[in-house]
Amino acid sequence: MYLQQLHAWKVFWGTVFAVAILLLMLSFLKRAWKAQGVKYNWFAVLLSFSGMALAIYLIFFVQM
Repeated sequence: MYLQQLHAWKVFWGTVFAVAILLLMLSFLKRAWKAQGVKYNWFAVLLSFSGMALAIYLIFFVQM
């Protein structure tokens, strides 16, 4: 594959995974908001989703 085609595939899959992580995060927040009596460590939740987002960014959008 040409380098430009490889970069285009990486951007495509990076976008797909980023949207999937965003949808998972929104789904979790929606269900957590409705849950009665369940306490979450919101700092850990934020770190978890931020870590996944950072990994996707570094793997698919920074490296050549």
